[in-house]
Amino acid sequence: MPKKQIIKLICLNLGIALINIILFSRGLAGLTFGVDTIMTAFAVTEIVMSVIAFFYGNYTLLFKSPEIQLYKGAELSESKDYINALDEMREKKIFDPEISTAIEQLYRLKDKDKALDSILAQFFSPQEMTFTRFQTVIDSVQALFYNNVKKMLNRMIIFDYKDYTKLLEKINNSQTIDGVKVTSRSSGAQLKIYNEHIEYVRSLVDMNESILVKLDSLLLEISKLDDLDASGLEELAAIQEINELIAQTKLYKN
Repeated sequence: MPKKQIIKLICLNLGIALINIILFSRGLAGLTFGVDTIMTAFAVTEIVMSVIAFFYGNYTLLFKSPEIQLYKGAELSESKDYINALDEMREKKIFDPEISTAIEQLYRLKDKDKALDSILAQFFSPQEMTFTRFQTVIDSVQALFYNNVKKMLNRMIIFDYKDYTKLLEKINNSQTIDGVKVTSRSSGAQLKIYNEHIEYVRSLVDMNESILVKLDSLLLEISKLDDLDASGLEELAAIQEINELIAQTKLYKN
């Protein structure tokens, strides 16, 4: 069960219990039965509404299929937001290795960002053109990195893990001829689509790893330089590779 769903269940049931404690405590609202008609009516209404809220709320959270909501705008603004969102995808176990790697990459990106800021501050002041151009490149590659994580999340969201496991079970239980599993054309087509989703997520993890490697190269090149101007910045091999990566993916949307 996803962590967010567990939290909602806890909040719902604690909320119902807390409301009843407040309403039926003598030192608080003091609702009771048999004192007068109006108070009894309120007490009965509260009990009925609590029972309805308990059963309907728990049923909705436990059994009703949630609507598919993709990440489109600014729902994810910080690194921790991406990490929490990835953790919520743990129930789709086929992506466990990719989720673990993506979370590790997010922590590494944060560390590299701090290192780059530190080194940049030792060479330039924020008013210098080179500082601005350098920061623009870094911001662009970080935006690409986070956008890749958002794409991963959206693919995981639309990936029907229950259906995928049922399909694998169906294929594994299919007839075997000469040691080869014989599956229907529809099952094969479905499996191909699911495998495309999986490979797409893996490719985004690989792309983000490439970004981190390029940032490592940039850190190394910058740390070796005693003097660097705006034109020299453009000549750095790591900057050129980063610019090429951004250009290659700028028009690619999925």
